[in-house]
This record gives sequence, structure tokens and C-alpha cells, in this order.
Amino acid sequence: MQQAHQTKEQDGVKRALLLDNDLFFSVKVTDTLRHSGIETHTVRRLEDFVQALAAEQPALALVNTAARGIDWRAAIIAAHQARVPCIAFGAHVDLETQEAARQAGATRVISNSRLASDLPGIVGRLLRAADGKNEIAAKTASDGATFAAITEAETEADSAMKPAAEPK
Repeated sequence: MQQAHQTKEQDGVKRALLLDNDLFFSVKVTDTLRHSGIETHTVRRLEDFVQALAAEQPALALVNTAARGIDWRAAIIAAHQARVPCIAFGAHVDLETQEAARQAGATRVISNSRLASDLPGIVGRLLRAADGKNEIAAKTASDGATFAAITEAETEADSAMKPAAEPK
């Protein structure tokens, strides 16, 4: 039976894992998250990212899809398999890469400019959503239900919240 993803938090501090080899952008991301109360560990290689996912159990992963020489697809897949919410970010004009990131399992796919302008808001909303899902998953798992049933229930709830098409 799968367990809900549990993050390692010390002193109530959330932790993020960032895969990026752009020094200037990664420093901006790290500083912005620090001001939002999130400690960030930046790695520059896929192997280090995968190892940190297991060892640190971060609350969130961020992956730069424009990072040269990094297999960002494998990183997104690893985060998805570890059940760590993952934000993939990159060039806004690269629609093919954005779709590939979604297909790999990224929780959110956003442009660099969007990341820079609203990182605290994006991360805050994603973490609140993930915390809610983890609470539901933990309770349901203890009752013997599967994670697949949770996902199905969420999909049905999302569909129920959409307004009905207006009659012609």
C-alpha cells in the first residue's frame, strides 16, 4: 500500500529542491523562496537531484527545462515517482518542451517570467494543494483505500465544480 508523501521538516521550515545550472537564475529563485520561509537546496546534476529527492524528501521540486546538459525529463519523472510536487519552468516560447514536461509528470509548467514574477504565490498555492491531498491520502490509506481512488475522487470533484454548458 502506498503511503502519502511525507516531507522532512525541521523547525517547521519547508524545503524545496531545485535542479538548475543557471547560477544567476537559481540564486534569484533561492533568495525568493528564502524570503517566503522555504529553504532551497540547489543541485546541478540529475544524479544529485535523484539522491536529494530520496534523502531530503522535499516539499517541492523545481526543474529548469532550459538547463543545458541536464536530463530534465528524468528529473521530473523522478519527482513524480517520489510523489513530490514539481514545478517545471523554462522559455515561454518553447511550447513543445512545456508539453513534454507535462507528459513527464510536472505538477505545474510555467515560464521563467511567470516564475520570477509570482514564485511565492505559485509555490504557496501548490504546497497548500499538496498538503490537502496528503492529508486526504494519509486518512484514506489508513482506511485501506488506494491512491488511485483518491485521484479518481479528485477528478470527479473537479468535474462537478465546472459550470454546466448553457442550453442553446
